[in-house]
Amino acid sequence: MMNPGKARTTAARRAEAQALVAFVQCGPGKGLAGIRLTGATGSTTGEYFVPFVVRAGASDQEYVYAGLTAAVERLRTAQIERVLIIVDDQQLVDELERKVEPSRELFLQYVILGCKLNEFRRAKVVAATSSRLEQLRSKTESLAATIYDAPLLAHAI
Repeated sequence: MMNPGKARTTAARRAEAQALVAFVQCGPGKGLAGIRLTGATGSTTGEYFVPFVVRAGASDQEYVYAGLTAAVERLRTAQIERVLIIVDDQQLVDELERKVEPSRELFLQYVILGCKLNEFRRAKVVAATSSRLEQLRSKTESLAATIYDAPLLAHAI
């Protein structure tokens, strides 16, 4: 017979996660978000690669917003309730923390992303650099080049 306290603890651990997220532009209007999910115990629980689209002529920052929005939607389908999302874009974090205003062109994406983040019980986006994030970015770039068969188009945002 399973201990009810242990079942609750296991479920709580599944509901908490840390996610490294990297965004790669794959060509005009196309991008790929790489997600490396780590559970409460510190072990990697999954890696996901989510394609996304933006309008033609989108800025690098529009790709960042679209990529993070796609990643957040994927995290919600994993039934995560509390998440720490680690990206390498300090400008994005400053905008989300309301330290600076997003540009007028990004306002709708900013609102949409904020609403998606509010669907979690607790979500925080922080900026950091790490070798694990760089490894994820490299893997995402490689996959993007393979999928879109355009090795020169895939570049980090």
